Amino acid sequence: MGSLAVRPLTRSDFPLMQRWLGEPHVQRWWNQPLDLPGVEKKFAPRVAGIEPTHVFIITHDEIPIGFIQWHRWADYPEHTARLGVEAQAAGLDLAIGDPLMIGRGLGPQVIRDFSLGVIARAPGITAIVTDPEVLNTRSVRAFEKAGFCAVRTIQVAGEHVQRRLMRLALAGEGS
Repeated sequence: MGSLAVRPLTRSDFPLMQRWLGEPHVQRWWNQPLDLPGVEKKFAPRVAGIEPTHVFIITHDEIPIGFIQWHRWADYPEHTARLGVEAQAAGLDLAIGDPLMIGRGLGPQVIRDFSLGVIARAPGITAIVTDPEVLNTRSVRAFEKAGFCAVRTIQVAGEHVQRRLMRLALAGEGS
């Protein structure tokens, strides 16, 4: 399968981010096709540590293939309340941006490795909760293969899609 790793996103990665966000298989679910100034506006505060979402580039055999990001739900109280997620949980999103790398089982592996190797080490995190669209079966299945359990299906106010709330309890947590 090759070696998977992550490294922090840098400004020099913004052209890659723009390309990946524009790929049809990503754009369909990410809903943010951004030009380079749009990528700069969205991700520069994260790179600078101004916004509390931590973004990483996923590499396969040292070649960038996608990105993964996490945040504390407590840092986004409005969305946390809409989803009904506990503030001590972390959120997780990712995209395998390189179309040649999808369907190879890399998603579940990077989700699991990143969840346990990065997020679980952050103090005070009780669980990881994500909310892919129900129709994004590839993403839902990747989270299931990584050990996440479907909690419920929700309709978020203001959105025209249903989301599958998925949860991975971390060590020391009861559910």
